[in-house]
Amino acid sequence: MTSSQNVAPAIQEYLELVKSEVAKILDTSGNPTQIPNYQDLYTAAGKLDSTENPIQFINIIHSLLGRAGNVGSNTIAFDGSIAEYDLKFPDDHRMHGNMGNEWYWIGCHLDVTDEKGNKGKLSIMDTMQKIRSMDIKTQAKYSWSDQQVCVTCNIATITLKMDNGNSNYYRRSTNEQWPLKGGKSSFSSKDQPLSFKVGTDSFIGTKNVLPLRLVVDDGENMQIDITFTNKDNVNLESAFFRQGDPIPAGNGGTGFTPLPTPGIYYSWPQVNVTGTVSVGGNTYTVNSGIGWIDHQLMMTSTLDSKGQPDHQLFATTSKNHPYNGWLWQYFNLENGTSFTGAGFLQGSIPADNKIEMVYGYFLEPNEQKAWDATFIEGGILMEDPQSFPSICSYPNSSPVTIPIKRSYSKLTNLFNNKLREHPISGQATPWYKDGSFNNPDQSLCTEFSANFVSATPGEYPNGLGYLESVGFEKVAQYQEYALGVLKGFILEES
Repeated sequence: MTSSQNVAPAIQEYLELVKSEVAKILDTSGNPTQIPNYQDLYTAAGKLDSTENPIQFINIIHSLLGRAGNVGSNTIAFDGSIAEYDLKFPDDHRMHGNMGNEWYWIGCHLDVTDEKGNKGKLSIMDTMQKIRSMDIKTQAKYSWSDQQVCVTCNIATITLKMDNGNSNYYRRSTNEQWPLKGGKSSFSSKDQPLSFKVGTDSFIGTKNVLPLRLVVDDGENMQIDITFTNKDNVNLESAFFRQGDPIPAGNGGTGFTPLPTPGIYYSWPQVNVTGTVSVGGNTYTVNSGIGWIDHQLMMTSTLDSKGQPDHQLFATTSKNHPYNGWLWQYFNLENGTSFTGAGFLQGSIPADNKIEMVYGYFLEPNEQKAWDATFIEGGILMEDPQSFPSICSYPNSSPVTIPIKRSYSKLTNLFNNKLREHPISGQATPWYKDGSFNNPDQSLCTEFSANFVSATPGEYPNGLGYLESVGFEKVAQYQEYALGVLKGFILEES
């Protein structure tokens, strides 16, 4: 356990640096850009050594900085649309401690048996994340390591669907760590087997990640001990595919995400899962299981998509911008293929509840024991809106409405004969009525374990996956709550 240190002066120095760098960018009126509510963030930073929950404060400060939240940290530079970074594996499987927002995300669906012999299904979503609390120069001034300045968390949920009708949804207790404030977390370097530990939870793997063991230790509430391995039809070194910008007329993506969110993105579809899970007073043995793993290094930038200083830097986080979020999903299909994709919620929710999936990949194993990844786009119809309580709705306690079903129409690639003639269509339906939880910045997120039922079963089979919804709280609603916490108007959550 690392002893708690005084961090307020360092974070305030960091905020002054961010302020000065942002001011170099002229807004649309030709004036220096200002960080919204800057003085509130600076004052809150001064309380980091006295507040009962400094991790909550630093996560909210980081969130309210928006696209300026990674100023002063290393990033993936771009020369035009070409990333100036030599992406190497297995080196880049590690956490990049001197860079910004990064996480491993896993979802899996398991056939299980409990101690009494009851059979059923159980799904797990787990995401282990890090952010940087300050810039590299301030960090060096105080002689702190990357592991000390990184704020980490692990979020886990379990959805239960037993054959006897017993269904439920469970969340892991809050697990957030900041070594500078006495927390415990660590991650491996590029020349070591993969390791990422947050409190009592861990991802422990090899230099090639797989086999990867996930352990969640939440006392009597939740225990997870499962291992992910590659299938026989894909090699260990090629069990993942590169996402990000698609390679024109090529296989898969570059592995890089473009400005204004530069980073690295790749995924393992169709991985095997074994192990045990204890939750709700019962222990479940995994008879068989299938999963999906993401590794994302998704930073923010003050540059626009063309690499120029963005004159509308805070436009999407303005109170005049109702929503700023996205839909994401993946599905492992029964024949060993998979697909994934995302659509974005910017501005208002469309009146017809349709969002374009502007980014996605369809995956097929090939003869080289790797993945053929074809870029796909199409339509997503959001269905069955449900209300979810949100702590960010304080003080009026108004719920947040999130559609929990999705229909997909004509997910296709215009240059791929098979997908052009036989696009993917179907509907995704959640296993359970709830999939909600709060992110470290206290914003509401949902991850629903779901069945995919194909509309063209002769061409594409059914499958299993997850439905992610982020940003369905109004921007103004979240900001009001977040500032209320920082100002002490709202009691801190322990």
